[in-house]
Parts: sequence; C-alpha cells; structure tokens
Amino acid sequence: MLEKVLLPTDGSDTAQKAIDFAVKLLEGSGCKITLLSVVEEPVYSAFWSDGLIAPEVLMPPPEELRAELDKRAEEMLAESAEPLRAAGLETQPKIRFGNTAAEILQEAEEGGYDMIVMGSHGRGVLGGFLLGSVSNRVVHHAKCPVLIVRQT
Repeated sequence: MLEKVLLPTDGSDTAQKAIDFAVKLLEGSGCKITLLSVVEEPVYSAFWSDGLIAPEVLMPPPEELRAELDKRAEEMLAESAEPLRAAGLETQPKIRFGNTAAEILQEAEEGGYDMIVMGSHGRGVLGGFLLGSVSNRVVHHAKCPVLIVRQT
C-alpha cells in the first residue's frame, strides 16, 4: 500500500493530468501526498573584458525575485491541492529552488516516498520542467517507483 507519494507539479496541463490521475489512483487510500514545486534558478552569462562570453554561472536570484517566485509557487501549489483535498487526500506543499530533476530526486530520497507520480513534460525552464528531460532523468535515477502520466 502506498503511504507517501511525491507529486511534482509546475502548473502545466500535463502536471494537472498527473494530479487528476493521482486522485483516481489514491482516493480513499489514506495516502499522504507532497506536492512539490521546483523553481529553477536563473542562469546568467558573464562577459569577459575582451568581449568573449564566459561559461554560464548559476547565480541565485535577488531576494525580491526569489520572494515573487516563491509566492507564485505557493499559489500554484494551493490551486493544485484542491482536487486532491476534495478527494479526501492529505496534501503538503513543498517548494525547492535549484535544478528541477536534481531537486525532485533529492526530495524523493530524503522523504522516503513510496512512489513519484508526475507528468511526462511541462512548461520549460521557467515553469520547472524541460519538455520531458526532467521526467526522463527522474525515471532513470529515482530509487523508488515512478509513474509517468502522459497527456492525451
């Protein structure tokens, strides 16, 4: 029986399909669901004095930007939780900053989840998922079962 499920979401239509499927799969099970939003930190390119572009450097966003991204993620998670809660499922929102696939994998391992349920692709870098590359990486590296929900 599934007791803890990780459900990464970026608010995309595909992520919503994964939420809808989780409702059908887990309704009445007493399973606890963690809705995870990963906010990708922007990558900035630095220019050297000779005009050449330096290698890309990951820099955390300014505090105001991070606060706004955090607020948007909280709102999206609250909206995403509605159908799960309506089905009587206990949900917990969680926001992480960083590389989407790496943060999903780290959360899955640290949280001891029984399964990850996620969409096959999402919105892209700013929305969180990279057109299938995130789900592909999670499937290949997760230490628990992963259920990929495709949008039809």
